[in-house]
Amino acid sequence: MDNFRLDGNGTYESKMSNMYVYFWRWATWKVFDCHNDAPFGVVTFITPKAWLKGRGFAGMRRYLREAADEGWIIDVSPEGQRPDGSTRLFPNVAQELCIAIFVRWRDRQDGPAVVRYLQIAGHRDDKLERLSTLALTDPQWQDCADEWTAPFLPPGSDLWETSPKFGHLMPWSSRGVTPGRVWVYAPDKATLAERWRLFLAADTDDRRELLGEARDRKLDSIVPSLPGIASRDGVTLEDEHRPHPKAVRVGYRSFDRQWIIPDYRLMEVGRPHLWRVRSARQVYAVEQNAQAVTGGPGLVFSALIPDMHYFNNRSGCTRPLYRDAAGTAPNLTPGLLEMLRQRLGVPVEPEDVLAYIAAIGSHPGYSERFREDLEVPGARIPLTADPRLWSRGVKIGRRVLWLHTYGERYVDADAGRPAGVPRLPAADRPQCVEEIPDTPDGMPDGRLTYDPATQDLRVGTGRITPVPPEVRSYAVSGMNVLDKWFGYRRRNPAGKRRLQLDYVVASRWAPEWTTELLALLNVLGLLVREEPAQGELLAEICDGPLITVEELTSANILPVPSMGVGPLKHEEEGALFDL
Repeated sequence: MDNFRLDGNGTYESKMSNMYVYFWRWATWKVFDCHNDAPFGVVTFITPKAWLKGRGFAGMRRYLREAADEGWIIDVSPEGQRPDGSTRLFPNVAQELCIAIFVRWRDRQDGPAVVRYLQIAGHRDDKLERLSTLALTDPQWQDCADEWTAPFLPPGSDLWETSPKFGHLMPWSSRGVTPGRVWVYAPDKATLAERWRLFLAADTDDRRELLGEARDRKLDSIVPSLPGIASRDGVTLEDEHRPHPKAVRVGYRSFDRQWIIPDYRLMEVGRPHLWRVRSARQVYAVEQNAQAVTGGPGLVFSALIPDMHYFNNRSGCTRPLYRDAAGTAPNLTPGLLEMLRQRLGVPVEPEDVLAYIAAIGSHPGYSERFREDLEVPGARIPLTADPRLWSRGVKIGRRVLWLHTYGERYVDADAGRPAGVPRLPAADRPQCVEEIPDTPDGMPDGRLTYDPATQDLRVGTGRITPVPPEVRSYAVSGMNVLDKWFGYRRRNPAGKRRLQLDYVVASRWAPEWTTELLALLNVLGLLVREEPAQGELLAEICDGPLITVEELTSANILPVPSMGVGPLKHEEEGALFDL
């Protein structure tokens, strides 16, 4: 199998642990490598087609280009994953399939193998008929790219590669807040107040231990205040005696709003640029650009400054809608707005661009359709050239963003998006029919329990109903939202704890958590209802005219100029490495 591997690609090569890949390696070894006296012949299989372009299969593609002289790829599943049964060559196989033929001639050719590609779409009977008459001289064969590890696809034919990256549209990105210590966060303000009280009550040596000193944060460090937070400049934690700054609500994990002590002295990397652009107009888009997205929405959004691990508890980055607090400098590639206005022939504002992105990327249909592509971290956005589809996307996306931000952004009562926490229709709205005790003895622990037959969600001895199965199972790239939310509020909270103050946690269920849980259930329930419309829209956009990377490049929108990539420079910034 080492012949199918590529140096430096090991992170992605777990995908090769599949039976059909072993068959490919055995057959190519047998035909091309085993018999030095006759190292020529043909290898052909019909298999899942993930290896045609998946990053984990780059070494396999390199080997085939080295070992063979010519190849032919017949894509028999252009309809995508889980297509209509009538289109499947094998009715019970929902995977996307291809037929591949690779040949080495007796007289070898120089350079990488010439590989050609052809699609066969339609009803199963039509596909079989087409295959029965297909010849290697058919005029519909297209040459694939000839780079050693390039996908076995014609250049420019792949929807994913021709669509702009999220960063092509909104270029300034930042990691989320990275305190480096758990105790500055809590689901309730009372816990933060108690931790701070204990910190102030300690002597210098104990404070040093409670803080958990790091290279850049020590008890005697002089650290500027975060933008927008009451100044404590010049006072070290060693000399501090005042109450902590007023707790600020932040986005801790997807759909989980918690509280933070906004004191830069307590944070290893506080991301002052994100605090500087905080405002009632700001929306933080969050993508997983460090790990593969494995399901659920491909993008999430928050009205609150997000933690570094906001997306699914595994790093990621945030892209604010605006580069300033006033909302006058959108985080959009220079020239993009005007280009879209001219190309689409409709008014386009910064809020519309983000709404379109949310409609396209923030639902499970996106991560399912582009599952293999998202193995390489980083979202791409198919950008429609159809003004009708654009307007539909903006309309859907405005509602999606209203939901992700708990009704704090994209408010328009006339459009059914009133200010305040969104609510399901009364008949479907979850209710707490058995109270969650707020006594120490009644503090919930363990796990949430759920009965899909009755749609009852049990929180300790409390009961909330109705909770549809798709809400109970709502996940962001493998992170179940309800389980993660509850995990931080149970008797023995989830999360790594290493410092003494990390163990200072709530001893009883806070009544406001029940209200917050009901709000979360309403938001998830309404998002689930948007998913069919989002899926239909994505399919129509992908089948329609698109604004491609090539077009954006021709219009001088791409590559993104350096002035658009970073945060705005502010006069008060003086530190070279103010990250």
